[in-house]
Amino acid sequence: MENIKIQFKDIVVDVALIIDKRIGDEIEENEYVKHIETYIRQTDNLYIYNMTNQDLTSFYQKLEKYDNILYTNCENLGEVQNYQRILEYFLAKNCDFGVVMQQGYYYEEGAFLALRRYATEHDTSKIAVITPMPLRGCEPFLTQVEDERTCKGCNLVGTFINMHIFKELSPLKLEYYQSTFDYEYCLRARKNGYQVVLLQNQVLRNQNYRIVEKKFFFINLTTYDYDLVDLYYQTRNRYYLWDEYKDIDSDFVKLDKKLFKGERHMLKVRDKNYRDKFYMMEEAHFDYLKGKKGKYKGENKNE
Repeated sequence: MENIKIQFKDIVVDVALIIDKRIGDEIEENEYVKHIETYIRQTDNLYIYNMTNQDLTSFYQKLEKYDNILYTNCENLGEVQNYQRILEYFLAKNCDFGVVMQQGYYYEEGAFLALRRYATEHDTSKIAVITPMPLRGCEPFLTQVEDERTCKGCNLVGTFINMHIFKELSPLKLEYYQSTFDYEYCLRARKNGYQVVLLQNQVLRNQNYRIVEKKFFFINLTTYDYDLVDLYYQTRNRYYLWDEYKDIDSDFVKLDKKLFKGERHMLKVRDKNYRDKFYMMEEAHFDYLKGKKGKYKGENKNE
């Protein structure tokens, strides 16, 4: 008989999967099942949060052989509030590490188990987040000589969040509504004497991307597309983050400003729709200057 789940008695690691976009067809449904199977056997519990109005019965039936999955339908409160709600639930369940996953993300073979083994074999009392190496599906991976290193911050999707430390540092920046809150959490953790550890040879893949092309004479230039609303939040919240940490973590702020400048240049050179992107970034800047936070009013045309 197939051993569906590996038993761990040392630490408790729970995972929450956010379903906030409708699943298009059976092919996409099967793809998401494969993604879940890159970690389901090594987690104690998986909680699937359906934030759409879609009936996911057929999707759940394909996972029925696993006895460590719970399902719930709930309202989409925005990315930051969704994470906060899930992490608070993890606290109530007294797990040691919580992992938040999103559609389109999966671990390369053995990566989740390696993250768990690291959390088991090391003193994590001062480690706030353990992160795999995040890569898009098309990006090549080169094995690193150094298996682990500390880093300044990371996107929290797919990471092991130390719930004992989160209990001390919570809540997340709810006013950000979407994007950048995870880097702020990492900066806050480091400010309080904790570490963010990157396991460089354990890969988390992201399939949520689209490549766009721009022709320059006889050369096709490519880059990754940015959703306009996502770009708004990334830009606006970065300004707030820079303000808060310019005197606390000036190295990070200087580096992030340099990255931001490089991203703008890449958009202008490689994205034929860069004017739309620049307009949205300017709107985000104006809203920052006005002190606006929370949900972007242009996100819903009825508002």
